[in-house]
Amino acid sequence: MLSFIYSREKYTLVLLSVAIGILISAPAIYFRYFDGGYKGIDFFGSDAENYYLGQIQEIYDGHWFSGNIYVEEGKNDPYVQQPLPAMIIAFLGQSLGISARDVNVLTKFLFPALLTVIVYLFFSALTGRKDFAILMTIFVMLIQASWIFFDPGSWLPFLLKGEFRGTDYNFISYARPINPQISSIFFFGYLLCAWKFFFSRLSEKMEKIYGIASAVILGLSFYIYFFTFSFLSVFNAVLFFWFLYSRDWIRLKKTFLVSIGALAIAVPYFANVLEMMKSPNYSQLAHRTNILETHRFIFSKVWWGVTALFLLLYRGSRKVKIFTLAFLATAFLVTNQQLITGKTLPLPAHYHWYYIAPIGGAILVYLFFMYFEKLAGLFVSRLAMLFFILISFYAGFLYQKISYTKQWDYFIYQQRYAPILSWLDLDIKKESAIFTNEDLSGLIPAYTRHNVYYSGLLTDSLISEERIRHSLYVYFFLNGVTEDSARDFFYDNRDWVGSQIFSDYYRQKSGCHGCFPDSILDGFIQEYRKFLKKGFLEQIKKYQVDYAVWDKEKNPEWRLDRFFNEKVYEKDNIIVYKF
Repeated sequence: MLSFIYSREKYTLVLLSVAIGILISAPAIYFRYFDGGYKGIDFFGSDAENYYLGQIQEIYDGHWFSGNIYVEEGKNDPYVQQPLPAMIIAFLGQSLGISARDVNVLTKFLFPALLTVIVYLFFSALTGRKDFAILMTIFVMLIQASWIFFDPGSWLPFLLKGEFRGTDYNFISYARPINPQISSIFFFGYLLCAWKFFFSRLSEKMEKIYGIASAVILGLSFYIYFFTFSFLSVFNAVLFFWFLYSRDWIRLKKTFLVSIGALAIAVPYFANVLEMMKSPNYSQLAHRTNILETHRFIFSKVWWGVTALFLLLYRGSRKVKIFTLAFLATAFLVTNQQLITGKTLPLPAHYHWYYIAPIGGAILVYLFFMYFEKLAGLFVSRLAMLFFILISFYAGFLYQKISYTKQWDYFIYQQRYAPILSWLDLDIKKESAIFTNEDLSGLIPAYTRHNVYYSGLLTDSLISEERIRHSLYVYFFLNGVTEDSARDFFYDNRDWVGSQIFSDYYRQKSGCHGCFPDSILDGFIQEYRKFLKKGFLEQIKKYQVDYAVWDKEKNPEWRLDRFFNEKVYEKDNIIVYKF
């Protein structure tokens, strides 16, 4: 009987993980293999996916600890974006003998399926209820779609029109490589191992295994994602001080050993951070990544609601209560650490999107069904669970379908770049620097072995602000901004200029990208007018550039034929010139 129950659980888990893996990966797989419009550019959909694919390609190209994926300058700078996730994916792809783009599509199925298993095992161990664990896992894995169940204002639009109010339709987040795909595997993997090691009764052998696994996962998380290791480190600290307060010396010792082991593994990461902080460009990077001096309190309706309901309604195990409240305390601390330090973290909302909302919602799912079962009885509760599973998968399917439909036109248009990307990858010297428009500048690092002259996400590196401004001025010139029109252009596009140079710094500080002093903008205008005094070729060659790719259909105003004679490629209104 026990073996039958175990087998049923095992096959249910396999079925669940495969179903979620298929649902999350389906848009990318369908577009590549079944949509006749596909010519070689994959359906990214999720935010910044071409950047993450570029990171993976960098590993294929031999740059294991690259300072940036875009330009030649700064390749040897200390890394800002942790490299281990890209290494893991690249190692998998190279082991299978497939390209970076192919392994990216594969992991859209593989890692969400693996994460489903880990999340289930965690919730099953924590709650002691396998049926509740299934519901909580489905909620977490389909979070972009399933969150509407806690927003009554979204129910009617969803039921009547099939709409998801207040969403951007960027697919379910676990379709995106690296973060949150791999970072979430480490995050939930640590929670599972920590629960087992700190709170479960285990044999001596298993206790050692979970203890070592906890230390290793926490230590490696420093090389995975800032929001992963910072959350887990604070979580560990909260548990440590609770065990100290309650004089639970055995668990206190366990927490201490895990922390020491993790810190030992993280020593090279801290060395990299110290090197990064020595850079003359570090202060500029800190501004661009929204490190502000403020004590502003961040209020989270989700955190307050979940915490209040858990305290009011949960009447179960004391160990579960300690673990859950430690998580909730951590969520509050990492979101509002600026109340003490006076400095904000870069994009603290990442804690909410990837950790607080998914687990907070899962807690609410658990509380709801726990009380519903008591009130309605086991049979009715089982029917309600089945309904929840079906409507969750329906919501997930619908969300994926709408995301696909809304972005389809854009990715069909992107297919016109497939031939030029193939030519660049195969027919010119590796590591060439290519000047081109914004769309191709995002695709070239992901689909070829080459660098570009500039890309907007270059701001997330130790590249100097002068390098960023100079590159923008090159584009301004080609777009027809003259000395006479410069003032009107800069003031009319103040928000955009601010976002390109300062990233989100002023938006976070003052409410908009363009909310910086006029004197700064006037300085840019004066600098641009001085830029125009020299010839275009002299200015563009200030930084490495080997080829210029001109999309005549999208950028006819550039008229690059004014400056170049050596044409090495021309097809479908795309021309390549050699410097």
